[in-house]
Amino acid sequence: MKPSVRALLLLSLVCLTVDTALARQARPLTRRIVRSPQLSMQYHRAEAAWKSGSSVLEAKARVDRVIKALPQDQEARKLRAKVLLVLNRPKAALLDAREAVRLNPDDGEAYLILCEAARRGGEIELARKSLDQAAERIIDESQLHIRLSWNAVELKEYDRAEAYARIALAQGPEEAAAYYQMARVFFLKGQTDDAAIVLARGLKAEVLDPKVIRTDNVLRHLVGHPALGKWLPR
Repeated sequence: MKPSVRALLLLSLVCLTVDTALARQARPLTRRIVRSPQLSMQYHRAEAAWKSGSSVLEAKARVDRVIKALPQDQEARKLRAKVLLVLNRPKAALLDAREAVRLNPDDGEAYLILCEAARRGGEIELARKSLDQAAERIIDESQLHIRLSWNAVELKEYDRAEAYARIALAQGPEEAAAYYQMARVFFLKGQTDDAAIVLARGLKAEVLDPKVIRTDNVLRHLVGHPALGKWLPR
C-alpha cells in the first residue's frame, strides 16, 4: 500500500472515530447509582488499592461488598473487572464487563474493558467487536486511546493501533505513555526510523526516561539508533 493511501486511510479512521464518538456523547447519560457513605468509602478504598497495586485482593474484597449491596453499580462492575484482569481471571472479568456494558451502553471504557477481558479469555471476535464499539464512544481521553492502541496491537491490527496512538499523542503531548506506545507501534510495523524520531521528540521535550526505553521489551531494540544517540548511546 502506498504511503499516501495509507495516510488517507488512517486519517479517515481517526475522523470516523471522533465523529461517531461525538454523536454518542450527545446521548443522555445513564443515571448514576447513589452509594451510602459506607459503600462509597469501600469503593474508593478498593479503587485506591487497585491503582496502587499494593493489595489487589483487598480491592477485590471491598468492591465485592459494593456490588453485593448494589448489583447495578456500573462503576463498581468496571472496577471489579479490572481487578479480576490483574488477578488473571479473564472469564470472571468478562461477566462484570458484560454487565457494565449492559448498564451503560454509552460507556466507552466499559467496552474497552470488555475487549481486554474477551481477548485474554480467547474470545477474539468479541474482542474485535468490542474494540470497535469502544473506539466509537471514546473521544478525548489520551489514556483510553493508549489502551485502544495497545489492544489493537494485541489483536494484530497495526494500522488501527497507529491511528489510536496518534490521537493519544495529539491529545496528550506531555503524556509519556503516548510517546512510548506510538514508538512501539511504529517499530512493530517495521518503521524503525519513525519510532526513533517519536522517542527523540519525547526525550528532547524531557517527557521520557531513557531507562524506560532501555528496559522496554520492544523499545530497547532502538538503543543506539542515530536519532537517539544523544540520549541512548550503545
